[in-house]
Amino acid sequence: MNIIDQLKSEFENHLVEFLNSIPARPANLYNGVKHILDSDAKRLRPMAVLLGYYLYDDHYQRALPAALAIEVFHNFTLVHDDIMDEAELRRGKESVHKKFGSNTAIMIGDVMLIQAYRILLELDEEVNLDLVLDLFCEISTQICEGQILDMEFETKREVSKEEYLEMVGLKTAVLLGLSFQLGALIATDDYSKSETLYEIGYNLGVAFQIVDDWIDAFGEEQNTGKIKGGDIYQKKKTWLWFTAMELAEEDDRAFLEEVMNSEQVSEEEVKRVLELYRLYGVSEEVMDFAEGLLAQTIRKIGEGDIEKSRAEVMIELANDLVNRVK
Repeated sequence: MNIIDQLKSEFENHLVEFLNSIPARPANLYNGVKHILDSDAKRLRPMAVLLGYYLYDDHYQRALPAALAIEVFHNFTLVHDDIMDEAELRRGKESVHKKFGSNTAIMIGDVMLIQAYRILLELDEEVNLDLVLDLFCEISTQICEGQILDMEFETKREVSKEEYLEMVGLKTAVLLGLSFQLGALIATDDYSKSETLYEIGYNLGVAFQIVDDWIDAFGEEQNTGKIKGGDIYQKKKTWLWFTAMELAEEDDRAFLEEVMNSEQVSEEEVKRVLELYRLYGVSEEVMDFAEGLLAQTIRKIGEGDIEKSRAEVMIELANDLVNRVK
């Protein structure tokens, strides 16, 4: 078993212990927590915490509370995101609000947020808990800012690529950056090293989201657990849309703008947008951009104060995340 699989297995066992400790009542509240957490997820962020620790020390089990807190927090954001996006599926299952109702889902998300902070208190006394909590609060706030920007972009007529990257950074990349950072911080108590890990995780998080945009348009529903073209239905201006706007001819650009500014997007319009993506080679352009971000990430890993064999593990993970569509 390679180290990545080992970290994931260790975390899954820890997560099962947490799920078994969840109260039985009120049933709808805690069944909802179990529903979102006990699913076929990538566990990317908790693995990032444990890997961030492993890069500097072998005893990564010390970071398990932080890994669990990050995963519970991340899933809280998904519960609330799905309510706002009116998404019916999550990881191939009914979304929490679809199964339990929106009002209950709000409370399910709330209790998960509270539990995430409580779990951090389980870190051992050698950890600088004040700094950990401060970083957690800062990133949590930024994620809320990113979500608001994402929602505003759906109705905002003019959005630039730079604004989109800022939103992606806040909504997605900062949490992956924090995940690696917390692992390094718990292992070394060296803020400088942890900052480097944050930057690596942030760059990788942007690339990860760009690939997610690609998967939404070009992935198969049986593999993604989501409706193909879901971002288009929700009028989300993704990197694919920006790229298509740059490459398309005038009439097609007008159509793309019309779709994003319409009251409701039809199935036929989604199919047409996807056809335009294929016509103008958007898939290749977007993946080339993601590969460029991956190259930057790998250079940053090479510049870090990380033992060579462990840096190679980090590079392997980065490659897997960006090239997971191949």
